[in-house]
Amino acid sequence: MGVVDNSRKSINRGKTVATFCMGKKSTYSYLDDNPSFDFRTIEYTNDPIVIAQHENMVAINSALEIDLTGQATAESIGKMFYSGVGGQADFMRGAIQARNGKTILTIQSTARGESVSRIVPFLSEGCGVTMIRGDIQYVVSEYGIAYLHGKNIRERAMELIAIAHPKFRPWLIEEAKKLNLIYKDQAFMPGNKGEYPEELETNRTTKTGMQITLRPVKISDETPIKDFFYSLSDQSLYRRFISTRRDMPHERLQEFVVIDYSQEMVILATTGSEGQEKVVGIGQYGIGQDVHSAEVAFAVRDSDQNRGIGTELLNYLIYLGKRKGLLAFTAEVLYENRPMLAVFDKEGFKIVSSGGGVYYLKLNL
Repeated sequence: MGVVDNSRKSINRGKTVATFCMGKKSTYSYLDDNPSFDFRTIEYTNDPIVIAQHENMVAINSALEIDLTGQATAESIGKMFYSGVGGQADFMRGAIQARNGKTILTIQSTARGESVSRIVPFLSEGCGVTMIRGDIQYVVSEYGIAYLHGKNIRERAMELIAIAHPKFRPWLIEEAKKLNLIYKDQAFMPGNKGEYPEELETNRTTKTGMQITLRPVKISDETPIKDFFYSLSDQSLYRRFISTRRDMPHERLQEFVVIDYSQEMVILATTGSEGQEKVVGIGQYGIGQDVHSAEVAFAVRDSDQNRGIGTELLNYLIYLGKRKGLLAFTAEVLYENRPMLAVFDKEGFKIVSSGGGVYYLKLNL
């Protein structure tokens, strides 16, 4: 398992194809007259048409700098050159044309002892654009993964800001506002309390066998959350928010994506991979004036109800509440919302009072 033997290649099956090699004498002795290796000219190895013939091709490259629109350089910082073009653009373009291909750009978030950010508002004047924004799908730093393919400039900027070094994120937000890359009123939670808790991502299987991912909300999640809310029926909206207001402008969406993770939590239940990810449920809790308890709520996309998503969301929120050291969860459920009441009842919530068509529930953690 995990051994590269070239047996699943689309072309040149069974062979390792390269154009040059550097090593010790023993390396050259191993390669000499070895039928498993095929050395070809760069015109062949770096030809995007040849690269694109490899199904599931993944091109992984690094960069010196990337800007908030997604264009990157591996050659120079401003007018100072560090390298040539190389084969990065060839492999990125070939991989993106391959069937099920992927392009991944890795980058350290900072340089010069964390004194400068490698994720910048725009590439410096005189900088060579090695990889154009249309060829980059994934960008990976120490602080997460940004998926850029098919996203508009605002979404790209927010994705990249989210994986920048935390101390540079406020600066990037302000610069992006000045450059009209993001909303002028874009909110931001600075410091550790706004840092995405990647360790809370988990995969679950519901009672009906549905595979879902549960993860905290990200500052770049406005669009998928908007799609989720617009998918809800009037009945689902009313049962969750006691309102049938259907508009979900940027101002309202920020309340869900810009949060203080130390005081509240929004968990998304999603299906699909990056680029095809769909939000099928949202659960949240918020700590009130009583710092030992929090109010909890959840909603599930109409087309995915009765599949166990609500149960998994609530169960995970209870786990996170206990992990946080909370002593109790409270909830409000409309009399008519029997399905949601059943989920709360299953998890041990008790009705403590009622009135005005609403049950008031509590669970001691």
